[in-house]
Amino acid sequence: MNKWTSKGESIFFRLPRIGAVLYDKLMHNSPMQLYYKEIAEDLTSRLSAGRLLDVGTGPGRLLQAIHGLNPAIELYGLDISAAMLKQARKNLYGIAVNLRQGNIRHTDFPNDYFDLVACTGSLYLWERPEEGLQEIYRILKSGQSAILFECDRESDRQALQIPLRENLRQVNMLSKIFGPLAIKQALDAAYSRKEISEIIQRTSFAPHFSVAEVTISGLPMWFRIELLKG
Repeated sequence: MNKWTSKGESIFFRLPRIGAVLYDKLMHNSPMQLYYKEIAEDLTSRLSAGRLLDVGTGPGRLLQAIHGLNPAIELYGLDISAAMLKQARKNLYGIAVNLRQGNIRHTDFPNDYFDLVACTGSLYLWERPEEGLQEIYRILKSGQSAILFECDRESDRQALQIPLRENLRQVNMLSKIFGPLAIKQALDAAYSRKEISEIIQRTSFAPHFSVAEVTISGLPMWFRIELLKG
């Protein structure tokens, strides 16, 4: 097995080019643009300049939104998928960004390198999440934070129906067909608050972290996880 792959991540490692293109089309709609905008606003409110790493950057839409709000931030993206990174380079054409293929469990970034590390909706895909968080701790500067946005498996799915229907009115046919299925699969595979806390407690972030329920793009199904490197 390649050193970058693991049981939970191998699908994305082997993702063909057409898969990355279809994924980007599925995610590139008004609700998802709002999703990235709201997260980018949160991140740029914390960082006016410096290095920001987006873990699991996929087709680069979050980095695109961050650059639109604050071009002074030095952008980095890490993803296990070569196909996703090819799509990200297309989407980020003309923007200065450092994109690398790799697994967050073992990167080649120096110690204490980043002013902010972000991750959106990929923690549940990591086979060994404690190792990934420990690597984030290593590459994050002292006194700085990592911000993760992850689905809440214990979300009230009935309460999601009305805002989800509203979101689906604004999307293309591909998203109408596959969007609800993708959300269900993500929620089924996601962690509970208790499980997230237990994972973090086994890392160096244990003394300084918070997990809060948040609504993003109108959907009350998210955790905002802040990990402070003390």
